[in-house]
Amino acid sequence: MLARPLILLTTLGLLLALASPAGAVELKTGKVDVTFHISHPAKEYDAFLLPDGGHGVIQITPEAIEKTTAEFVMKVNHFDSDNTRRDSHMLEVLEGFIYPTINWSVTSVRGAEGPWSPGVTRFTAEGPLTVHGVSRDVSIPVEIIVGALGELSFGAQFTILLEEYGIERPTLVFVPIDNELPIIVKVDTKPNPNVLPSSKAPEAAPAAEGSEADSTPTTEGGEANPASTGDPTEPNGGPTDASEPNTKETGDDQ
Repeated sequence: MLARPLILLTTLGLLLALASPAGAVELKTGKVDVTFHISHPAKEYDAFLLPDGGHGVIQITPEAIEKTTAEFVMKVNHFDSDNTRRDSHMLEVLEGFIYPTINWSVTSVRGAEGPWSPGVTRFTAEGPLTVHGVSRDVSIPVEIIVGALGELSFGAQFTILLEEYGIERPTLVFVPIDNELPIIVKVDTKPNPNVLPSSKAPEAAPAAEGSEADSTPTTEGGEANPASTGDPTEPNGGPTDASEPNTKETGDDQ
């Protein structure tokens, strides 16, 4: 009777293991900043995603930037344009009660490959963007700043067309807002040294051979030989006679 549950648990474990690429590091973040810019002949304004309005999960393979994938979710009712009436109308236009989230899935990247390293990396993120229940494949240029401790800062700017996502444009004095909607996205992750390949870690410098502590000759009793220490109180360690030339001190080449 126990064989069947054990088989099911084993199968589930294998499926979970295959869900992420081998060696991938999963980064979860709630630091997702999004800005929409709305344009109208009579007025322009921005709508910002509130601090708790979005989250993301990023899969990083330290040795292969090209294997990066990600999922981002933004809550439609968490955008703020500093005008309650306008925000309510926008929520109605987006049908937020039916389609409560905007989702962006990064399924592949192109334009960069090889291991992650501190500095600036640029690539194009590709995958479906779902707005108002409509999914469309998008290709978005992304710039990433990689910190020395494995912290990441993603930045992207792109534009969508509202009508392509079945969104009826709101009007002001009978004139609709622009169809083009510029969007700015910024995502930050916490430091995680596992993002960087182990080969990037600095190696300790090898110990120098023949240190000073080992170069001083000693007598059989373990004491330093006065002749080699240059002690002026000992005959062999004192200054040489001024009447005799000392070629070691003058450096004269004969």
